[in-house]
Amino acid sequence: MLRMKTVPLFGKDARRVKRLYQTAFPVEQRVPFWSLRLRSGMNGMEIVAYYDQDVFCGFANLVKSDDAVYIYYLAVDENLRGKGYGGQILDDLKRRHAGKTIALDIEATDPSADNPRQRAARRAFYLNNGFVSSGYGFKDGGLFEILVFGEKLESPGAYASLIDRLAFGLTHTVVRPMKEIRHSKKHSNSKMHE
Repeated sequence: MLRMKTVPLFGKDARRVKRLYQTAFPVEQRVPFWSLRLRSGMNGMEIVAYYDQDVFCGFANLVKSDDAVYIYYLAVDENLRGKGYGGQILDDLKRRHAGKTIALDIEATDPSADNPRQRAARRAFYLNNGFVSSGYGFKDGGLFEILVFGEKLESPGAYASLIDRLAFGLTHTVVRPMKEIRHSKKHSNSKMHE
């Protein structure tokens, strides 16, 4: 059984999470790690590390509201992937936040992307762990689909509000129906500005 620890601002756990964060996510999808650490514990945001005995397995970075939890980042140590740890982390988050909507975003599947198999595998992983499409997504240097576990939130703005908490509301994410975003991509030769 995995053991969860809240990651402090400094120390061994923070260094382990930082290394995994920097290798698991492309630089264009990361905010500076120091800002994640600084925000942890503020505005309902936290970083948690997972251990199997004394072996660091992975981490999750999330923000909580009264009715929802948004997972910004979730990663399993590269050497431990495919061994069920990702599913165990999700199970723990579902248990800890029972009754709340759990949402996250993933790169949308796209056969013309440079990593279509990886995107499809990531989506399949979350679907196999009980998540479903919210029907919404957003553009942020690429197209992202929002998946949910539990009840879907009442509006696209509810998802945007959670996403924007990562930047303390200094940015405004435009969340729209996926079919609308995909349709605009097919019929536009230029990048859509939100």
